[in-house]
Amino acid sequence: MKGRDAIEVKKTLGIIISDSKLTVLGFSISEAFEYVEKIWEKLKKEIPESLWNKITVEVSGISNLGNKMSFKWSVTIDTNGENEVFEDLLLMLTENNFFVKGDIEII
Repeated sequence: MKGRDAIEVKKTLGIIISDSKLTVLGFSISEAFEYVEKIWEKLKKEIPESLWNKITVEVSGISNLGNKMSFKWSVTIDTNGENEVFEDLLLMLTENNFFVKGDIEII
């Protein structure tokens, strides 16, 4: 996933890790949905099917009311308190640079 399968991003993405949630911030809208597709493909291979309903993925837009209306998009992956799944997810993502070809910053 580090090479051609990673999402190429132009700006540094922020990563927020808390409890059973992981949020990746700073995508364009197309990057966000491409990222979700990559995450689901990988999770369906790595996580037992019995746990699929425990994992939710949310895409949300963040806007700044400055001179020009613009959006940054984030992807949040929530394992809903399944600590073992969260640890596996975090390990998988860090080993693969969060499936991103570009810079990331853990916030």
